[in-house]
Amino acid sequence: MHPELIRQVAMARMADFHRDAARYHRARAASERPPQPVRTAIRLRLSDCRDELERLAALSDRPLHDGDWIVADLDGVAVAAVSVDDGTTVYDPFRPTSQAVSLLQLRRKQVLATAY
Repeated sequence: MHPELIRQVAMARMADFHRDAARYHRARAASERPPQPVRTAIRLRLSDCRDELERLAALSDRPLHDGDWIVADLDGVAVAAVSVDDGTTVYDPFRPTSQAVSLLQLRRKQVLATAY
């Protein structure tokens, strides 16, 4: 093969690599979302939020009983709850709630310790 032809093929190939790399970097930058603040609140609620508790019980397929519940809210939506009486937990299985449930159980222990 002629050396000039080899050089032209190599240059064209390098241009293809650069174009593909630039396309990849643009696509990756477009798919990255800036981190959004998450507002979490854990609060003691009484049975006035029965609808939310029933929704969580239906999602986690667990029985729901009367009494006081400690509820974890994520951006204003209840995602997990623990019964103050017996420690039963209900949660939304479609959200990452393991840390919220752990915090709720800890808060339940604190509530019970101050009650007696």
